[in-house]
Amino acid sequence: MHMAKEFKEKTITINLRKVFQKPATKRAISAKNMLKAAVTKETRLKETTISNKLNELIWGRGKYKTPRIITVKVINEKGRGVILLPEEKYEPKQDKKTAKEAKPTTTPKAANPAEEKTTKEAPKTTAAKDTKTATEKAKTTTAKKQ
Repeated sequence: MHMAKEFKEKTITINLRKVFQKPATKRAISAKNMLKAAVTKETRLKETTISNKLNELIWGRGKYKTPRIITVKVINEKGRGVILLPEEKYEPKQDKKTAKEAKPTTTPKAANPAEEKTTKEAPKTTAAKDTKTATEKAKTTTAKKQ
Protein backbone atom coordinates (compact mmCIF):
# COMPACT_ATOMS: atom_id res chain seq x y z
CA MET A 1 0.00 0.00 0.00
CA HIS A 2 1.34 3.43 -0.87
CA MET A 3 1.08 6.60 1.14
CA ALA A 4 -0.76 9.65 -0.14
CA LYS A 5 1.43 12.36 -1.57
CA GLU A 6 1.90 15.50 0.47
CA PHE A 7 0.04 18.41 -1.07
CA LYS A 8 -0.58 22.07 -0.45
CA GLU A 9 -3.67 22.53 -2.59
CA LYS A 10 -5.91 20.01 -4.37
CA THR A 11 -9.12 20.24 -6.42
CA ILE A 12 -11.67 17.45 -5.99
CA THR A 13 -15.06 16.81 -7.62
CA ILE A 14 -17.47 15.00 -5.31
CA ASN A 15 -20.68 13.30 -6.43
CA LEU A 16 -23.35 13.63 -3.75
CA ARG A 17 -25.96 11.35 -5.37
CA LYS A 18 -26.21 9.17 -2.24
CA VAL A 19 -27.54 12.19 -0.35
CA PHE A 20 -30.83 11.77 -2.23
CA GLN A 21 -31.33 8.32 -0.69
CA LYS A 22 -31.64 10.00 2.71
CA PRO A 23 -34.87 11.50 4.04
CA ALA A 24 -35.57 14.90 2.49
CA THR A 25 -35.30 16.69 5.82
CA LYS A 26 -31.72 15.50 6.37
CA ARG A 27 -30.20 16.09 2.92
CA ALA A 28 -28.14 19.24 3.56
CA ILE A 29 -26.74 17.86 6.80
CA SER A 30 -25.92 14.58 5.07
CA ALA A 31 -24.31 16.42 2.14
CA LYS A 32 -22.01 18.28 4.53
CA ASN A 33 -21.01 15.04 6.25
CA MET A 34 -20.46 13.21 2.94
CA LEU A 35 -18.36 16.09 1.66
CA LYS A 36 -16.12 15.97 4.72
CA ALA A 37 -15.87 12.16 4.50
CA ALA A 38 -14.91 12.25 0.82
CA VAL A 39 -12.25 14.91 1.41
CA THR A 40 -10.87 12.96 4.39
CA LYS A 41 -10.69 9.79 2.29
CA GLU A 42 -9.01 11.54 -0.64
CA THR A 43 -6.48 13.60 1.31
CA ARG A 44 -6.09 11.55 4.51
CA LEU A 45 -6.42 14.65 6.66
CA LYS A 46 -8.06 14.00 10.01
CA GLU A 47 -9.45 17.49 10.63
CA THR A 48 -11.35 19.43 7.98
CA THR A 49 -13.30 22.67 8.03
CA ILE A 50 -15.78 23.98 5.48
CA SER A 51 -15.72 27.62 4.36
CA ASN A 52 -18.77 29.82 4.82
CA LYS A 53 -19.34 30.25 1.07
CA LEU A 54 -19.30 26.50 0.50
CA ASN A 55 -21.72 26.03 3.39
CA GLU A 56 -24.01 28.66 1.84
CA LEU A 57 -23.85 26.80 -1.49
CA ILE A 58 -24.92 23.54 0.20
CA TRP A 59 -27.74 25.21 2.14
CA GLY A 60 -28.59 27.78 -0.58
CA ARG A 61 -31.71 26.04 -1.86
CA GLY A 62 -32.81 24.83 1.55
CA LYS A 63 -32.22 21.55 3.29
CA TYR A 64 -34.27 19.54 0.77
CA LYS A 65 -32.57 20.44 -2.54
CA THR A 66 -28.82 20.13 -2.18
CA PRO A 67 -26.43 20.11 -5.15
CA ARG A 68 -25.75 16.73 -6.73
CA ILE A 69 -22.11 17.38 -7.64
CA ILE A 70 -19.67 19.80 -6.01
CA THR A 71 -16.16 20.74 -7.06
CA VAL A 72 -14.08 21.91 -4.11
CA LYS A 73 -10.54 23.06 -3.43
CA VAL A 74 -8.78 21.58 -0.40
CA ILE A 75 -5.85 23.40 1.20
CA ASN A 76 -3.55 21.64 3.63
CA GLU A 77 -2.64 23.99 6.46
CA LYS A 78 -0.49 22.41 9.16
CA GLY A 79 -2.23 19.04 8.91
CA ARG A 80 -5.74 20.54 8.82
CA GLY A 81 -7.81 20.61 5.66
CA VAL A 82 -9.68 23.75 4.66
CA ILE A 83 -12.43 23.05 2.10
CA LEU A 84 -13.24 25.98 -0.20
CA LEU A 85 -14.97 26.71 -3.46
CA PRO A 86 -12.49 26.69 -6.40
CA GLU A 87 -12.86 30.45 -6.99
CA GLU A 88 -12.44 31.34 -3.31
CA LYS A 89 -9.20 32.88 -2.07
CA TYR A 90 -7.76 31.55 1.15
CA GLU A 91 -6.13 33.77 3.73
CA PRO A 92 -4.55 31.85 6.61
CA LYS A 93 -5.39 33.05 10.07
CA GLN A 94 -2.60 34.65 12.04
CA ASP A 95 -1.58 33.32 15.41
CA LYS A 96 -2.53 35.50 18.37
CA LYS A 97 1.10 36.12 19.22
CA THR A 98 2.04 37.29 15.74
CA ALA A 99 -1.15 39.37 15.46
CA LYS A 100 -0.21 41.30 18.59
CA GLU A 101 3.25 41.98 17.23
CA ALA A 102 1.86 43.11 13.88
CA LYS A 103 -0.40 45.77 15.44
CA PRO A 104 0.92 49.34 15.17
CA THR A 105 2.05 51.23 18.24
CA THR A 106 -0.41 53.32 20.21
CA THR A 107 -1.69 56.53 18.64
CA PRO A 108 -1.46 59.88 20.44
CA LYS A 109 -5.19 59.83 21.23
CA ALA A 110 -4.99 56.38 22.79
CA ALA A 111 -1.83 57.26 24.72
CA ASN A 112 -3.84 58.36 27.76
CA PRO A 113 -7.10 56.41 27.77
CA ALA A 114 -7.83 57.46 31.35
CA GLU A 115 -8.05 61.11 30.30
CA GLU A 116 -10.41 60.24 27.44
CA LYS A 117 -12.72 58.34 29.77
CA THR A 118 -12.96 61.20 32.24
CA THR A 119 -13.73 63.72 29.52
CA LYS A 120 -16.36 61.49 27.99
CA GLU A 121 -17.98 60.63 31.31
CA ALA A 122 -18.08 64.20 32.63
CA PRO A 123 -20.87 65.45 30.32
CA LYS A 124 -22.96 62.36 31.01
CA THR A 125 -22.85 62.88 34.76
CA THR A 126 -23.71 66.57 34.51
CA ALA A 127 -26.60 65.75 32.18
CA ALA A 128 -27.84 63.19 34.68
CA LYS A 129 -27.62 65.78 37.47
CA ASP A 130 -29.56 68.28 35.33
CA THR A 131 -32.36 65.77 34.79
CA LYS A 132 -32.47 65.01 38.51
CA THR A 133 -32.69 68.67 39.38
CA ALA A 134 -35.42 69.22 36.78
CA THR A 135 -37.52 66.40 38.22
CA GLU A 136 -36.89 67.63 41.75
CA LYS A 137 -37.97 71.13 40.72
CA ALA A 138 -41.15 69.71 39.20
CA LYS A 139 -41.89 67.84 42.42
CA THR A 140 -41.33 70.91 44.57
CA THR A 141 -43.54 73.12 42.36
CA THR A 142 -46.38 70.57 42.50
CA ALA A 143 -45.96 70.30 46.25
CA LYS A 144 -46.13 74.10 46.64
CA LYS A 145 -49.32 74.26 44.56
CA GLN A 146 -51.08 71.83 46.83
